[in-house]
Amino acid sequence: MPQIPLLPAKTGKIAGLLETVANCGLECDNAYAMSSKDKSANQPRAYLFAGDDDYRKQQELEKLLGDLVAPDFADFDFEQMEGDSATSDRIMAGLAIPPFSSTKRVVLVKFANKMDEAEQKKLARQLPDTPSSACLILVTPASDKTGGRIKKGDEVIGDISRAIRKVGSVVKVGGEKGRARTDSARKHAASIFAAAGKKIDEKTLTAFIQRVGADFSVLTSEAQKLIDYSGDGSAIKAADVARVVCETPEEKVFKLVDAIGARKPREAMRFLDELFETGDRPESEAPKVLANIARTFRLIWQYKMLSKAGVRYFQKGSVPQELLSFLPSTPNLLDILSRQSWQENRLRSQASLMSRDHLINGFDAIARADSMLKGADGGAHVEDPRMIMELLVLELSQ
Repeated sequence: MPQIPLLPAKTGKIAGLLETVANCGLECDNAYAMSSKDKSANQPRAYLFAGDDDYRKQQELEKLLGDLVAPDFADFDFEQMEGDSATSDRIMAGLAIPPFSSTKRVVLVKFANKMDEAEQKKLARQLPDTPSSACLILVTPASDKTGGRIKKGDEVIGDISRAIRKVGSVVKVGGEKGRARTDSARKHAASIFAAAGKKIDEKTLTAFIQRVGADFSVLTSEAQKLIDYSGDGSAIKAADVARVVCETPEEKVFKLVDAIGARKPREAMRFLDELFETGDRPESEAPKVLANIARTFRLIWQYKMLSKAGVRYFQKGSVPQELLSFLPSTPNLLDILSRQSWQENRLRSQASLMSRDHLINGFDAIARADSMLKGADGGAHVEDPRMIMELLVLELSQ
């Protein structure tokens, strides 16, 4: 029996949704106004929810469902499918059923990008026949981008997008980069604390964002932990953030590399221990830790190389093409800084601590550790994954 996940109570008119979309870093085209005389006729007949922020996507989806489907009649007026089993005929048949007691009869297709391409093309042709009493909602998950590009098959085909724009709206959630993404995360976090009656100063808010990143799902969860921890207190303090909020593995690796660059082996070993504490299987954690260390070293190398070449603004439009060609696709320094501009100061500091020879020797040590973890150590005979990583950190810190 189909159920709407977390179906909220009525949350207002569709215009309210579109206003929320505009204020939350979402892009919505072809917005339709509601008519008080004939709301169903003038509402969009289809939506496509796409973009790289699944948390906000789910929030906006729930708001829309709350507007369209009466909770008490969801069994009659709501149907959910998965893209890998959905067909155009099945979708159109569901849309043809009149709503029992809701604004619209809704057919929701999650993972719409998994629909067979031929079925997507057929659906695009049939969409104009969607009755005004129905609404199709297609949802695609965040794409697993490679080199900053969306992989084929991670989005619905262009025919679907164009067809939906003619009868409804395409809602793109997320997509902000650099400072815009950070600002959006800050506003969301500040709104959560404000709604709970908690004050937080700008410096503490910055520390919070740096620890949790810009993923709205993680951010919301960690903010709630802080709110619960503060109890009856009226403010969130920096000490609360340091004590309660979980750091991302990336943040911990940055601290580890800071200690390596400062030649502080004892401190570096402490951060390595913290990274291993996140899991209970060293054989699984060691390759992840090594990959993160290697990633950070590559970013520092790129920063150092571009700085030596005279680059002052780390944006693609400001870097000569001949230098861009030297940058790897993953991790790409400019792509990283476009999403997390605050990392530039940290990378600048780390690059100043590490000489070219230190980085070269570091890459050699990382390659040896990788071979040892894979059992191709050439006679080193060290089998404990954690010990391999400890030896690497000590060597890098010398």
